[in-house]
Amino acid sequence: MLISPSSIYYGEAVVGVVRTPSSKLIGIPVNVWITADPIEVTFQQRMAILSHTPAAARNPELDQTLYLSYASVTDSLLTVTILGTWLNVGIAAAPIVVTLSQLGSFPAGLVWKGEVTLGVDLEFMIGTLMTTEMPRKSWVKWSNIGSLDFTIWKDNVAGERPLDWKGWVYQLKKLGKKVVAYGENGVSFLTPVETAWGLQTISRVGVRSKQAVCGNEFVHFYVDKEGRLCRIGDDIEILDYSEYLGAMLDSVVLSYDELNQLIYICDGLEGYVYSVRDKSMGTGPANVTGAGVQSGTFYVTAAGTISIPVFNLCTDIYDLGNRRNKTIHSMDIGTDLTTGLYAAIDYRLDKKVAFATTPWTTVNPNGVANLPCFGVEFRFRLKLLTYEQFEPDYIRVNGVQHNYSWLDSFSKG
Repeated sequence: MLISPSSIYYGEAVVGVVRTPSSKLIGIPVNVWITADPIEVTFQQRMAILSHTPAAARNPELDQTLYLSYASVTDSLLTVTILGTWLNVGIAAAPIVVTLSQLGSFPAGLVWKGEVTLGVDLEFMIGTLMTTEMPRKSWVKWSNIGSLDFTIWKDNVAGERPLDWKGWVYQLKKLGKKVVAYGENGVSFLTPVETAWGLQTISRVGVRSKQAVCGNEFVHFYVDKEGRLCRIGDDIEILDYSEYLGAMLDSVVLSYDELNQLIYICDGLEGYVYSVRDKSMGTGPANVTGAGVQSGTFYVTAAGTISIPVFNLCTDIYDLGNRRNKTIHSMDIGTDLTTGLYAAIDYRLDKKVAFATTPWTTVNPNGVANLPCFGVEFRFRLKLLTYEQFEPDYIRVNGVQHNYSWLDSFSKG
C-alpha cells in the first residue's frame, strides 16, 4: 500500500495540553489520524454593581477602571479528554475558537471601555517513544506487504521517498505494474524495484485539482493546470481541449464510464463528455461526480438532478484544401435519427475577422440541408431541439471553387 500523508504522527503515546484561561484539552492517542471539529470555548463575566437611580451627574474624578483578569482562574474549568486506542492515525486539529462576552446590567452613567487580553498556552508532553513530523508535501510512503502499518522496521520493506517536484501529492493510482503519482506540480511514474520504488517524472505541469483524475488499471485521464486533457498509458499524450476546459473551476471532477468509454468532465456549472472510442468531445451534464457498472447495471452519481443538454456540434475550421473563394450549396448528413435535425454554416473571407453564421435550416428526410454560402473558411454546425442518442455517420459538403486552376491539384512546397 502506498500513501501520501499530509502529516504523520506515530509512536506509543502522546499527551497534548492546550491551556486557555478556562480550558484544557488533553489527548492520549496512539498512532492516530483524526480530523477534529473546532473546539469552541466561551468565557462569560458576571458582575453585580450597586448604584442608584436616577444616576448622579458624572464626576470624571470618580471614574473607576475595572481590570478583569483570568490569571488566577485555574485550568480545570473545562476539560476535554480523548481516550482510546487508534492505530496508524494522525491528528489534524481545527482551530480553537474562543468567544468572550460580558453579562450584566450597567447603571446609567457607567462608562464601559472593553479591552480584553487573552493569553493561550500550548504545551505538549511527549513520551519517550513519541515522535512528530512536520507535513512533507512531496513524499510518498509504502507499508509492509499486506499491512496497514507504515512504520519502517529493520526488514526495510516499508519505506518512503520524496518526489522530484514540489507541492502536495493529490492521488496515487495503479496503472499496470506501476503507480502514477498525480500532484500539485507534476505527474510521475513509481515503479517497484525490489523493496523500493523507482521514479520517472513524465510531466512537471501539475494536476488541476484532487479530483481531476480518473481511469482504470489500463489507462488514466486528467486535466492539468493549463486546462489540457491528458491521457496516461505507457507515456503521456496531450489531448488538449484547453479552449473549453481552461475556463472551468478548480473543483473540476473527472469520472470514467468504462462501459461506454466516456469521460465526464464537470465542475458544477459546466460539463463536457470526451469519447475515448471516437476521440471527440462535446457538451454534457455539469454535475456528474461518478460513473460505474455493478452487476450489469450502469450507475451515475451526481449532487442533484442530472440535466443532459441536447446535441450541438460544431466542426473545426475547413478551407477545403485551398485559399480560394468557394460557394457551398448543400450538406449531406448521414444519421439514424428519428427526430428533426438542423444545420448551419459559419463562414468568412478573411482569417482575421470573426465568423458569420447562416440561419439554421432543417435537414430533410433524405439527410440534405440546402445552405447557399460564400467564403474561404467554413465551420459546419448541427443541432437537435430534443434529446435522442445517435451518432452522425458522415457530413459531405457540396459546392464549387471559384477561379480554379489546374495548378491547384499540385502540392506546393
